[in-house]
Amino acid sequence: MNAPANQAPLLVVTSEHTIQGTHRGTVRVESSGTLKLQGTLQGTLDIKPGATVLITGVQQGTVAVAAGASVTVLGAIQGTTSLERGASVVIEPSGKLAGTLANNGLVVIRGAFGGAQSGTGTIRLEGSGYIKQPTSVRDGVHYYEW
Repeated sequence: MNAPANQAPLLVVTSEHTIQGTHRGTVRVESSGTLKLQGTLQGTLDIKPGATVLITGVQQGTVAVAAGASVTVLGAIQGTTSLERGASVVIEPSGKLAGTLANNGLVVIRGAFGGAQSGTGTIRLEGSGYIKQPTSVRDGVHYYEW
């Protein structure tokens, strides 16, 4: 079955793969996969158990991190990030996570995080890591300036 003309096909990563430039669409990283995002991903990033992802570019969209999967961010995530129990995300000093965080795993912040939080997971601030506060709230919506 082909994807509609306005929708990019699903990219499934089962070994080592690097995205450079701009990729639009969903990317699924299987347990045997390692993804290096050096460019921009506009779409969903679905990370299965045992997979690893290194983001030095920009992820624009949803990130779903399964138990046993790990993500390291030196660039940026702009969108909703959800972690299952046993999943981990490390935001390095050069990295930022801007968006809603549904955390049932472990998030280590050595860089910056700004957005709404939920879940029963752990957020650990290390080094000069910080949680950015909204610059304003209008009609219940939090606004952040980066």
